[in-house]
Amino acid sequence: MNFKEVLRGRTFMLLGLLFLMFILFKTVPLPDAGQPAFWPTLIFVVCILMNMSCDIYLSPLLKKPDERMKAIRAKAYFYSYFATLLYIAAAAVLVLMEMTPIPIPLILLDLIAFAGLTPNLLLILFFKRSAKLTP
Repeated sequence: MNFKEVLRGRTFMLLGLLFLMFILFKTVPLPDAGQPAFWPTLIFVVCILMNMSCDIYLSPLLKKPDERMKAIRAKAYFYSYFATLLYIAAAAVLVLMEMTPIPIPLILLDLIAFAGLTPNLLLILFFKRSAKLTP
């Protein structure tokens, strides 16, 4: 499946996504880049936008459930569980060792963003790497 087939019939969704990207990238950099809250907020916004883009790409692939898709989804969720455990461990080290000036709510915000993005990225990776079944 090429990119044109994926985007067919999604014009308004893509225009909304572009509008959202424009608004977010205009409002997020308003604070000073030297502030501790700047980069975690920008990382969160980028993760949300990547998650929306992944959902747009994956929507035609996930409409028709078959055995291959179910196996790929189970594999992606299995690996994303362990990736999320690594994210939690890294956040715990940052917070408990007091290694960063970033406030704890922003660290948790990025943790949530990465945990939400990982399954979609793994789904795309596994869909690309899996062999297509012939009917």
